[in-house]
Amino acid sequence: MTALPAQSVQTESSDPWWKLRAGWIYAAIVAGELRDHGAKDEVRYVVRQELIGRLALPGGRLVAADPYVMGADPQPFVQLLGAEAAEVVAARAVIGEGHERVAALVLHVGPTAVCDWVMATVDGQDVATLDGEGYFGYPVDAGTGSFGSPDAMKTVGRVLFEDGGMLEDPVSEALLGDGVGTDSAAVVAPEPGATPVAVCSSGWGDGSYPTWIGVDGSGEVTVVVTDFLLTTDPFAVRLSPPAEEPPAARPKSLLRRWLGA
Repeated sequence: MTALPAQSVQTESSDPWWKLRAGWIYAAIVAGELRDHGAKDEVRYVVRQELIGRLALPGGRLVAADPYVMGADPQPFVQLLGAEAAEVVAARAVIGEGHERVAALVLHVGPTAVCDWVMATVDGQDVATLDGEGYFGYPVDAGTGSFGSPDAMKTVGRVLFEDGGMLEDPVSEALLGDGVGTDSAAVVAPEPGATPVAVCSSGWGDGSYPTWIGVDGSGEVTVVVTDFLLTTDPFAVRLSPPAEEPPAARPKSLLRRWLGA
C-alpha cells in the first residue's frame, strides 16, 4: 500500500461535529492542503505525507497515547482494526519556511474507500453522551503522540519510567535526535528486540486529541487518524475571533520543560 484510500462519505448538516471534522481533516490530508478557518485572513498550509514505517498490531488492538504520561497499563480502543499490521503515515503541515507541524498521525489499514467515520473510544466511553463539539481524546502533556499495540506500549511505558526523564532512551532519541523539533515522527523499538511503536510531535503541543476511524461500506477499518487539531474547521460552532493583540505564548510541554527549552 502506498497512497491513502479515497473517501466517499456522505454527510448531513445534522451530523455531529466530530464526524464532519473527521471527514474534513482526512480530505485535507489526502488533498495536501489544510485551511485554517479560525485565522483572521485565509491561511492554507501545504500538507506533506510521509510513510514512516509499519506496525505489528496483534489481534487488531490499538493504543493511542502520549507515551510519557499514559501510565503503566494504557487502554486500547474498543474498536478492533480487523488487521494485525498497518503502515504509518505522518501528515505534516508546512506552517512557514523551515517550520512544520504534525497535523495527524495516520494508520493505513486497508485499501478500500472510507465510507463512514467512527470515533475511537476506550472502555467506558459512550459517544452518545457527547454534546456540540465534544469528543473523546487522549491527554498530551509531553508534546508527543503515539500508536502501538497494548504490549508494545506497556514496554514503552516501562522503558520511559526506567529512563527517569533523562531522555536517553530510544524513543526520546528518535524524537529529539535533531533537537526539540515540531515535526518529529518515527517508528522505533523502545528497546532492543521489542515491538516498535510510532511516535510523533503532537501538533502545537499539549492538549487532548481525538482519533477518527474510517470504515468502508462493509464496516471494515481502512484508516485510523489521530487529529492533532492544528487548525479550526468550517464546522466549529464558535470560530476563534481575530486576535487584536499577539496571542499569549503557548505553555511549554512537559518534555520541553525537562529540556529547559
